[in-house]
Amino acid sequence: MKNRWNEQDAPACGSDLELRAYSSRLIGVDPELVLHGGGNTSVKTRRTDIFGNDFDAIYVKASGFDLAQMWVEGFTGLERGKLLALSELPALSDPDMVREVKRAQLDPQAANASIEAIVHAVIPHKYVDHSHADAILTISNSMLSPETWQEIFGDSVAVLPYVKPGFDLAKQIAAFAREGGFDHCNGLVLENHGLFTFDDDAKVSYDRHIELVAIAQKFLEERYGKLTPGAAQTDDPLALAQLRRAVGDLAGFPVLSRPSCSVPAKFAERLVELTKTGTVTPEHVIHNKPFPALVGPDVATGLARFAEDYQAYFDRAEDSTLQRMPLNPHWVVAHTGSIRSFGPNLKRTDISADVARTTAKVLRYAHETGGWQGLSEEDLRGLEYWELEQAKLKKQPKGPELTGKIAVVTGAATGIGRAIAHRLHAQGAVVVGFDINPTIVDIPSEAGLEGMVVDVTDRGAVEAALAQVVQSYGGLDILVSNAGTFTAGAQVEDMEDENWARSMRINLDAHMILSRAAVPYVRLGFDPSILFMASRNVPAPGAGASAYSVAKAGVTQLMRVLALELAESGVTVNALHPDAVFDTDLWTDEALERSAKRYGLTVEEYKTRNLMKAEITSDHVANAALALVGGDFLRTTGAQIPLDGGNDRVI
Repeated sequence: MKNRWNEQDAPACGSDLELRAYSSRLIGVDPELVLHGGGNTSVKTRRTDIFGNDFDAIYVKASGFDLAQMWVEGFTGLERGKLLALSELPALSDPDMVREVKRAQLDPQAANASIEAIVHAVIPHKYVDHSHADAILTISNSMLSPETWQEIFGDSVAVLPYVKPGFDLAKQIAAFAREGGFDHCNGLVLENHGLFTFDDDAKVSYDRHIELVAIAQKFLEERYGKLTPGAAQTDDPLALAQLRRAVGDLAGFPVLSRPSCSVPAKFAERLVELTKTGTVTPEHVIHNKPFPALVGPDVATGLARFAEDYQAYFDRAEDSTLQRMPLNPHWVVAHTGSIRSFGPNLKRTDISADVARTTAKVLRYAHETGGWQGLSEEDLRGLEYWELEQAKLKKQPKGPELTGKIAVVTGAATGIGRAIAHRLHAQGAVVVGFDINPTIVDIPSEAGLEGMVVDVTDRGAVEAALAQVVQSYGGLDILVSNAGTFTAGAQVEDMEDENWARSMRINLDAHMILSRAAVPYVRLGFDPSILFMASRNVPAPGAGASAYSVAKAGVTQLMRVLALELAESGVTVNALHPDAVFDTDLWTDEALERSAKRYGLTVEEYKTRNLMKAEITSDHVANAALALVGGDFLRTTGAQIPLDGGNDRVI
């Protein structure tokens, strides 16, 4: 357990709140303490109101913020006196608690404070740190005897039994404070929930946190060894695409799948068995449901068993006011020991993968200690369907059109391909661009947008690249076959063999190689679509461009055949015929001037030499591509769409 406090950085903090934000980040960046927004921290201080009256204030981490990334803007200020008064009430419903805590905010427009705001208020120390440390929860939820805490920490740490987060926990901590509990301990373990440390000095509270977790880690490793999960396995890509499709069908929407980790195959079934007795920490049920699916070679059987188990788990609530969530697992343990997560978008899928990794690590220790005793099913269900958590989910905005979709775009380093890749990504798709140009790896680094150096004329390279995409994200829904080149113009009688062969290799064969490798995955996609970039030269060829025109005509015919072959699988296959798209790297200023001069036109006249007198850009092509692979043309296949501003020869 690394202590990240830096004596040079800390003094630069100009206020209590900045120091609070600094030490909070130190906790947030450590995945062994918190994951993805977990944990919360606070600082108590004095403030002066508009009338000049001083009062006690507390700044608590706001709901929805991540300790690892936030600064002072991630804390919501409240009147501590009002929170203390709330803690003295005999009872308070969740909606009433949220409303009353909101009324205590110094800024009514600020984000809602953590549901633990009252808990932090009643702890009689200036700085409070709360984490869901893996080592603490491993011991807390294991079958070890209660005396183990004394063995590990002596009298320095108090231990309280689990109660539901929110007002119930606030009442428990308030009673502990009234009894002088905080006078006799340096840390507080909440069973099944995590660790609190506190002090009037930010560094002391943080140092204690790291020290206590390190002691717990040392205890586990010395007694049971270092039981870390293995690296994610490389799964069979076609089987993985089938699994992703089956999980998405249960969910009722496209899902992504991310590799998490692995455990020994002999432990896979035991791992799933242990999860049935509780999650590592309460919030994990929100991210990953109460348990995963266990799947063998027959994926359908494993998922059907999960759906039955989850339905039974829901039915045991006997609460007609609840609306059951979809019957899909958020993570899956394969019989091989491979563990993967599934989610509606990249962020939530990555969170699920991280939570699954933590769960696998903790439950391996639990197995060694003899078992696992997490929260009861009733407590878990109460949290998963807790109105406060459900309200958070309902507030999450609906994703863009292509959310949950996976796309591959070839020729994506520049021009049309790059524009299409960015447009699909902007609409929610995970996009991987292929290009032989090494600059493809410099595609702007955004989550779900990446580039791979791939020679699309190399069958082995294409197959390996597609398998890697499926391994990384779960499958393939959209294929935009755009890579191409314009070979030197020549009359047929003067055509050199290499000129002809190069155009066929890049402008035709590569599309065949890519299609053949991708079709098995695309068949398993969600509203899957293949789009070929052809050319105006197909319906209206020009003299001296036979190598290019014939290849593009072949691509168009390939599209038509695939449309016939894949229609039964629900795959749409179409082609775009763009013309005169000059905002690409193929068209330098010199090339434009040379071509315009050949026609006796100015550059501007040459760029708009169509019936509409309009310039065609890469963005226009990207918009058309989005329409064809998105939801607007779900029932259109085998179509050839011109994108040329109107060409009299085509019309």
